Amino acid sequence: AREQVEGGAHALDVCVALTERQDEAEQMHKLVHLLSAAVETPLVIDSTERDVIEAALKATPGRAIINSINMERGRERIDAIVPLVKVHGAAVIVLTIDEQGMAKTAARKLEIARRIYDIVTAEYGLAPSDLIFDALTFTLATGDVEFRRSAMETIEGIRLIKGELPGVFTSLGVSNVSFGLLPRARAVLNSVFLYHCVQAGLDMAIVNPAHITPYAEIDTGQRALAEDLIFDRREDALARYIAHFEALGTDGMEGTEGKGDPTAGMTAEERIHWQIVHRKREQIEALIDEALTRHDPVWVLNNVLLSAMKEVGDKFGAGELILPFVLQSAEVMKKAVAHLEQFLERKEGVTRGKVVLATVYGDVHDIGKNLVHTILSNNGYTVYDLGKQVPINVIIEKAVEVQADAIGLSALLVSTSRQMPACVKELHHRGLNFPVLIGGAAINRRFGRRALFVDDNGTMYGPGVFYCNDAFEGLETVDKLTNPARRDAFIEQIKCEALEDEYLYAGRGARLERGEGRATGPTVVRSDVSRNVPIPRPPFWGWAEIPNIPLDRVFACLDLRELFRVAWGARGQRGQSWEELVEKEFNPRLERMMREARIRRTIRPHAVYGYWPCQSQGNTLIVYDPSPLVNDQIPMTNDQKDSWNLVPSPGSRQAIGHWSLREIARFEFPRQADRLRLCLADYFADVDSGKIDVVAFQVVTVGDEADRLSEELQHQGEYSEGFYLHGLSVEAAEATAEYVNRHIRRELGLAEKQGLRYSWGYPACPDLADHVKVFDLLPAREVLKMELTSAYQLVPEQSTAAMVVHHPEAVYFAAP
Repeated sequence: AREQVEGGAHALDVCVALTERQDEAEQMHKLVHLLSAAVETPLVIDSTERDVIEAALKATPGRAIINSINMERGRERIDAIVPLVKVHGAAVIVLTIDEQGMAKTAARKLEIARRIYDIVTAEYGLAPSDLIFDALTFTLATGDVEFRRSAMETIEGIRLIKGELPGVFTSLGVSNVSFGLLPRARAVLNSVFLYHCVQAGLDMAIVNPAHITPYAEIDTGQRALAEDLIFDRREDALARYIAHFEALGTDGMEGTEGKGDPTAGMTAEERIHWQIVHRKREQIEALIDEALTRHDPVWVLNNVLLSAMKEVGDKFGAGELILPFVLQSAEVMKKAVAHLEQFLERKEGVTRGKVVLATVYGDVHDIGKNLVHTILSNNGYTVYDLGKQVPINVIIEKAVEVQADAIGLSALLVSTSRQMPACVKELHHRGLNFPVLIGGAAINRRFGRRALFVDDNGTMYGPGVFYCNDAFEGLETVDKLTNPARRDAFIEQIKCEALEDEYLYAGRGARLERGEGRATGPTVVRSDVSRNVPIPRPPFWGWAEIPNIPLDRVFACLDLRELFRVAWGARGQRGQSWEELVEKEFNPRLERMMREARIRRTIRPHAVYGYWPCQSQGNTLIVYDPSPLVNDQIPMTNDQKDSWNLVPSPGSRQAIGHWSLREIARFEFPRQADRLRLCLADYFADVDSGKIDVVAFQVVTVGDEADRLSEELQHQGEYSEGFYLHGLSVEAAEATAEYVNRHIRRELGLAEKQGLRYSWGYPACPDLADHVKVFDLLPAREVLKMELTSAYQLVPEQSTAAMVVHHPEAVYFAAP
């Protein structure tokens, strides 16, 4: 079982039935008990006997899958097994078989699936997600006319079941399609068939991973032959397919025919280099051992391993590799270095330099820092990674302790990036000489030049401050700083660039950073946003919780372009390379990760949201205590909007008829100094309008499990998997926010384009300190178990807070 799991199995089918034994139930109970303690993978209980299935379910601590039910004898099997499924919270595989036998056409497969679906959901109350439909397939090897279209019918059957029965899953014994063919021919046919089934919506496949080749890596000629057979494109498709593989003979590995070995004729050193660049881990240790018979370990590190990673960096810089592929190369590199380290102990010159890394205090984002750590450590540097939210004194003390060659600081937001120049000034004040590398989404090269100056007199920090746009520029910078022949000239170059920057020299940058030139002061010139718009009635006042949001509904809200291009690092890809990347790498990976998220519950969407009465005053949004409205149960229907007319009253209260509203929060928003003079406050009814408006707030999170697992994968050297998981969890938080946003729109009866969501930290509402006010309105701490950092960032990182504006003219804008 462990070998199967380590080989990539996501579920284990357990069957102990033997004709010569009569103790199947006892054997099943014992085996399931042992397996449950040995592996975390879900078990598929495979038996025809009800008592055996019941014994297995009683011994299974987690959720099991039952294999299987059908209608071969009408409802007999359903009525025997489904009650057990219900009681024990299991899932069940459903075969498309009825009294007439195995369904052969797509229409019949759907017909049987729908019949069983209606029974088990309506009568037994199973959820669609409890059902796994096996559309069944038949071999194409017989040439029987009855089965020539069987693979096509299976593919279409999967598509129909997924489309007509929302929420269910599908499974298939893929290798049945090739039964009777030569092993090499089976491997190719199974791989091509699996690809097309997945495209149709297949969720689970019974396969031997060692005999499956990625679709893109199959020889194009063989792929065409397989597709001719699967889609019945030619009368002689089967004959041509068999003849091709018979001509190849029986030597060689399955699934690799026609490709040849791209490393044939290479030396061990060249093969090591090739495998790092092409992300191949297999036999890397043996190749290292062979290279060590001719070279010493330091030579292998510097001239083979580091040279290969340099080529990876060059390809990344040229746009030939996306970031996840770089991380996969780094995984190979890590494996090679781990093997080489045993020969490097106590040898001088092994460490190229020491770098202290940290995400600055108040900042919880560390994916960028982790990338720098990966690249530096796999290029021969010793990295002391202090994590996130690290105080300045801790960073400095560590650098002094290890006598670092450089300090690297990361920050995501403008507010936390201010820790960077503060750290530089503290280093200068203490007379220390550590070069400082800085990077993050909120800063740029000019910010780095400004941080170089430690006072208003133009005094520069001697060791230098270096902005790095990405991890490879960070590597290049550290390379120069640790090279005595290049260091001084490089530092001088950075200082000269800062002095020659006319923007900084003129002082404009500093003035803008202080807020000069913005729309300030008591005079407010309002925008032309309409004042007289219908005000929707909320279904309740105050807050409500949305627990256990279904993952499928969240995933349906994913912005795939944002996920693939930003979170998964494919921003620069275009044309055919982009399409192939999405089809062959991203879409299959996303499907797998979504399935794993459902099973392992690594992503747990949870939200609180609510509605509050409000008004605007200049650039301010005033939020009122809704308690009087709640207690008096004021009507919420649109046809009673006259009851919302206001009569001004003294002090900080407003009156609606006999209801008196107390101010509980104020949100100040910036206004554009020119252009349309937009401000978020303008989208709400003014205090002098005689009307009260409604504002919605929402806070969502997907929990910290994905963050924890991502860090664990990072420490294990699974850089790319950790990177992908982090990206998916961040975008899942955004998708959860979109899901809640849509829910609010529905409750307010808004049109599709209404109800824009504004999150703090963006230009229209930049003040992250407003998160405190939102947490006062919504019980994010108590219900969602969230916290705020000292810089007002949300913890867990995979969380968002937002204000929802119902005004139909609302747009996203920059201010000032």
